[in-house]
Amino acid sequence: MAPRGPNDEEGVIEPDDLDITNNEEVHELRDGQYVIATEGTSVDDLHTMDDELDDGSRTADPPADPRSALVDHLESMSTANGIVVAGRFDGEVDVHESTSDDPGAVFGDLLAWYARNVDEGTPTPEVLGILCLAADVRVRYPLRTVADLLAAHDLSPDDSIRDLVEAVRAEGLVLPPEDRDR
Repeated sequence: MAPRGPNDEEGVIEPDDLDITNNEEVHELRDGQYVIATEGTSVDDLHTMDDELDDGSRTADPPADPRSALVDHLESMSTANGIVVAGRFDGEVDVHESTSDDPGAVFGDLLAWYARNVDEGTPTPEVLGILCLAADVRVRYPLRTVADLLAAHDLSPDDSIRDLVEAVRAEGLVLPPEDRDR
C-alpha cells in the first residue's frame, strides 16, 4: 500500500510526517537515539526500560586497553624495530613514533625527540649530553671513536691533549664526531 499523507492523498508525505519525535510510539533515549514501540509494547514500557538503563546498568563498551592497541599497531609494521611513546613536557603531551630496520636509528630518533621536547631552546646534542651526565649514564665508545675524533679535527696521535682540547673547545666534545666529508 502506498504511503498516505495527512490529506489521505496516496503517495504524498509532508515533511512533518517524517519527524519521528512527534510520534507517540517513539521515545528519545538521548540526543539522536530513539526507541520505537512495536506491537505489544507501550510508550510506558519504553519509559520504564529507559529508567532501568539510567540506573547505572546501561552497559557501554569498556574502553580498549591502549597498550593492546599499541601492540597491535607495532605488530602491523613492516619494519624490524619500532617504538610508539608518549611524553608529557611542560604540561603538553607529545606522541612520537619511529620505525626502522636499523635499531640504532630508532634509538637515536627516540633520544633526539626526547631532548627536543625537554629543552627546545638548547641544541639537541647538548641536551643529550646534559641528560646523560645528569642521569649518571655511563657510555663506553669503541676505540675507533677516538681515532674518528682526531681525524675530524685534523689531529694525529702525535698531537697533544692541549691540541685536542683547543680543537673541540668551540663546539664541545661531540661523539661520534661529525664526518666532514658529508
